[in-house]
Amino acid sequence: MGQSVVLYLSNTGHTQAVAEKIAATTGSKLIAIKPQQAYSASDLDWTDHDSRSYHEMHGGYVRPAIEPVDSVAVGQATVVYLGFPLWWATAPRPIDTFLDSVDLSDKTVLPFCTSDSSAIDEAVHQLRVDYPAINWRDGRRFTSGVTAQEIRKWSSKA
Repeated sequence: MGQSVVLYLSNTGHTQAVAEKIAATTGSKLIAIKPQQAYSASDLDWTDHDSRSYHEMHGGYVRPAIEPVDSVAVGQATVVYLGFPLWWATAPRPIDTFLDSVDLSDKTVLPFCTSDSSAIDEAVHQLRVDYPAINWRDGRRFTSGVTAQEIRKWSSKA
């Protein structure tokens, strides 16, 4: 296997904690996907139809600006672990912004998410529809209690 990176979006620290475990277990470089404007707690209130996250997810084609990522590391990777919290059972719009800005067509991408209750299936389906040139593998929902053994079993599918 070639080089690998763990790219992740985390607003509350849950996805970051899982991403750090995946990076440590797989020997991957860890890279955060950060929105240019950080999300506040009120921005993330999914029950508020006036919240920023609600408008991004329900406002049609929305691509919030993100900070630049390490394009050299991403370009050199053959395997990408892509992590995010689930918003309305799918990937948050900053993930779309990232995917629109890079060419991952020559990489194997393993998506992972954090969620208290939702499965990742709908999010992976939508990613496959929206970005068909990417070699998507099955995704996995993790909790902060994920073990190295669970990560190794999932990452062996790369």
